[in-house]
Amino acid sequence: MNATLRRIGALANKDFADLFKNPTMFTVCLMPIGFMLLFRLIMGDTTAGSDLTGAEAARAGEAVGRYLLGSGLCMSVGMVVPMVLIYGIAEEKEKRTLRTLMLANVGAGEVATSKGAVALAATMVVGAGCFFAAGGAPGLLPAYLLLTFLGAVPVTLISLVLGLASRDQMTAGFFSVPVLLLVLVPTFGVASAAIEAFARVTPLGGVYDLLNLAAEGQLLTAEALTPLAVTLAWTAAGAVAFAALFRRLARDN
Repeated sequence: MNATLRRIGALANKDFADLFKNPTMFTVCLMPIGFMLLFRLIMGDTTAGSDLTGAEAARAGEAVGRYLLGSGLCMSVGMVVPMVLIYGIAEEKEKRTLRTLMLANVGAGEVATSKGAVALAATMVVGAGCFFAAGGAPGLLPAYLLLTFLGAVPVTLISLVLGLASRDQMTAGFFSVPVLLLVLVPTFGVASAAIEAFARVTPLGGVYDLLNLAAEGQLLTAEALTPLAVTLAWTAAGAVAFAALFRRLARDN
């Protein structure tokens, strides 16, 4: 057990170092924060220049703030997790690093645990950056980070499977784009009622709704049960897919 933990710790240190050494991966991880700063500047100016006054302006500002926070959460998960896992694993396959680790008596489960932990940690850090870039209220930060973690878990499980299924970085790009688009669907829910209805059942749809409830101070009410159930259902589905495909994909590669 101690040997396993030491190997996972060593792998995690390597994966964190690779995250900072790889300019593409590091830049993509910073992009959500940059987008939040840009969105806040654009949407803040739009709200300030409107004809709304008094209570209407306050409600509009709150709606924009909730949208920015939700977008930051979705972008953090959608950009960081696939980049760290799908691209990261595919890159190690191309460089034969993954095969070398396997030959050095490092288990596939240890590699997956290390990379999953690094992806979750990076997502939390970027999520916190997006929170402050979006101008979130400090009191909302614990709930925001918790929801970011809950939303990242199913995406992490799915991305691990897709990373192991990727033969190279070109294949990784093919797999990561649908994951990103699916994760970002909740941010387009304001476009129409149909998109909003579909967004509620996507991997981050439940978390997005829970964040809105948290911003309204209703996270611990009965209204949170349905979006929480959606999030747990995606987590269970991701766990089933990971358990069913992990051993075969790891063995084939």
